[in-house]
Amino acid sequence: MHKVRFTWDQEGHVTALAEPPDDILAHYLVDEVRNNHRMCHRLLDIIRALRKGSHSSWRADGEAWSVKMSRNRAVIESEIAVPGRAREMSLEEFEELLHSWLRFVETTR
Repeated sequence: MHKVRFTWDQEGHVTALAEPPDDILAHYLVDEVRNNHRMCHRLLDIIRALRKGSHSSWRADGEAWSVKMSRNRAVIESEIAVPGRAREMSLEEFEELLHSWLRFVETTR
């Protein structure tokens, strides 16, 4: 289970905070997903497609982070932002993280 706290900074940008190893999740959300509802929904659609068997795996390379998903796992990693570190979790945990982020972004402003 991840322990990521969502908030807004003084400039009005959404941000996430967490201690290691969950800091990787926080960085991924802030750097790649941001407050982009479409991106978040796209990731959730990919998760549904993986569950249905439409895809066996999926990878997205972002500006600083990449996410690799299979039917059971999600791995977030970066060779740019935090070289050599990765955060692996169940697909359900990643889905829960995305839903939590989306709810925060949509309901707190």
